[in-house]
Amino acid sequence: MNGLFKVAGVIFMALVILYIAKKVSVYRGMVKPTASGGYEDYAVYHAAQKFAQGASLDEIRDILLSSYEFDQQRIEETMRLALPHRSDGDGGYRAFIKAVNQVLGEEIYD
Repeated sequence: MNGLFKVAGVIFMALVILYIAKKVSVYRGMVKPTASGGYEDYAVYHAAQKFAQGASLDEIRDILLSSYEFDQQRIEETMRLALPHRSDGDGGYRAFIKAVNQVLGEEIYD
């Protein structure tokens, strides 16, 4: 019976630590909770800003790779959708955000 309590205690402590880590990351501004229950990653907004400012595609890829939502395939798809709009009045910022939402399959970023 003692073994069962030890295992339950370890699992409980692990869950408490994970919960605290999540709260700290939200507090520090690493991610932002959305109305849909997902999380926004500020790296996407940073990449969109760099995209609109005309930064190199490699720099934008590096920023997106730091995001938990993107892998190489999603990054390439986002770039393919956003690049034709780089000459828009806002530098393609809105098109980049729209491309991210389209690639992710839901309206997370606005």
